[in-house]
Amino acid sequence: MSVELRDIWKSYGKNTILKGLTLNVQKGEFLCVLGPSGCGKTTMLNIVAGISKQDRGDVLIDGYVMNDKAPEERPVGMVFQDYLLFPHLNVFENIAFGLKAKSKRLLEKEAREKIYGVLNLLKIEQLKDKYPTTLSSGEQQRVAVARALVLEPKVLLMDEPLSNLDAVTRESLRLELKRLHRKLGVTTIYVTHDRIEALTLADRLAVLYDGRIEQVGEPREVFFKPKTEAVASLVGAENRFSGYISEIDPKEGIAKVTAGSLEITVPFEDYFKMDEHVCVFLRPDDITVHFENYRGANVFEGIIEDLFLTGGFIRMKVSVKEHYFIVDVPRNITYERELNTGKTIYISFKPNATVCLRKPFCRCPLSASV
Repeated sequence: MSVELRDIWKSYGKNTILKGLTLNVQKGEFLCVLGPSGCGKTTMLNIVAGISKQDRGDVLIDGYVMNDKAPEERPVGMVFQDYLLFPHLNVFENIAFGLKAKSKRLLEKEAREKIYGVLNLLKIEQLKDKYPTTLSSGEQQRVAVARALVLEPKVLLMDEPLSNLDAVTRESLRLELKRLHRKLGVTTIYVTHDRIEALTLADRLAVLYDGRIEQVGEPREVFFKPKTEAVASLVGAENRFSGYISEIDPKEGIAKVTAGSLEITVPFEDYFKMDEHVCVFLRPDDITVHFENYRGANVFEGIIEDLFLTGGFIRMKVSVKEHYFIVDVPRNITYERELNTGKTIYISFKPNATVCLRKPFCRCPLSASV
């Protein structure tokens, strides 16, 4: 079933959480909503589920207005961030509880078949007689998913379900959720603050910031072509330089931005104007490190101020005059041997690795930099 949110507003006291939120979710898709804490992600899900009531706007599921429908009347299942399992019930009973509450006329034999079906689907049959306190966090989350799926919802809502898990379990469950979606094809709205999670899971990605949807599109489009400052920051374009357009060359397809002592070459856009205030965003992993001077656009000499390991990458803070760049390079023997604090290096990046935004899509002051 499709889901449509039309101009949703929601306030708690003087605090407005959702500000005209509009979003369309297509039938059968896995839509991830990415946003920082406090942006309204959970409030949005609660409104779709009927747990909370919007102040204004409409919720439609499969074209039908749900505004006055109680939660149990909506074809929706929800997986919460905190698993909310009943400690006095075993796994089988936890899964059965919601099914009995929503389908009181369901025969016992039919209910048992449904429960064993989701236990088998999630590969947790061996846990059916165990109690929540004896389960790992990953096992508890699988039970929470099973409790939602046993209701055979047409729409599945997931509220940061992996945020309480360790990294290894989180990775495993991401793959499991993707497998389940391919198998079941249920329309899914999944909210998260983790951009890697969003990129891994989403068919389409929506970015929610300050109660509004900032951008919607395929994950690669949103990650590599952010349309606003908020989106650029959320998808990992951590290097930000504020300046003005100082040169335009339509024939070469480039422009130059002067940001303090830096002159950064960016792709030309037909709306550029000389002396216009813009912000340039750049992902740390789009920067290349050289040990000797390198000819080309966007080459800068810098000094390594700090460095540390982040999984498969070495992350560095590199000072270039009065600015700093955050740089991620893949771990390898050469880099691990040659990169040290205080070492002078050269960094470079291609013009098309940058995102250049102007007002109102960029709100940073003229003096801002990383």
